[in-house]
Amino acid sequence: MSQADLKQAALNLLSRRDHAKAELKQKLRQRGFDLSGSEALFLQLEEWGYLDEARFALSYARSRALRGQGPAKVRQELRQRGVSSSLITQAIEQEELDWWQCCLELAQRRFDAQLLADYAARQKAWRFLSGRGFDRDQIHYAFEELSRSE
Repeated sequence: MSQADLKQAALNLLSRRDHAKAELKQKLRQRGFDLSGSEALFLQLEEWGYLDEARFALSYARSRALRGQGPAKVRQELRQRGVSSSLITQAIEQEELDWWQCCLELAQRRFDAQLLADYAARQKAWRFLSGRGFDRDQIHYAFEELSRSE
């Protein structure tokens, strides 16, 4: 397949949503493209603003937070997509994301505050929130706020 085909496939993928560079390369390889000698194309896509890892990381973190996932899980998923550590940290620490509030809202949606008085139910809720990527302080905060709202 030609460089023009590669460029068109990359643009098609990027027109649907943002991608990390490593993720885009993986998808292109899966479609049968040989990426040797294509670094100039990726630089051009970055120059044009089509391929922007910082934008990808920020929007990914925001969308995952809205789905009720915590910072640890988001960090892990971005790392798997080949995003650099500095961009991951920047995405996790963006001002508009309040991970404490995200944890509380998820706990409010999933659990009845009165049931959390039961030790087994509280442990189950703790495991659920922890599995979603929230740390112990955030979970503790959510439980405290839930118990106050009773």
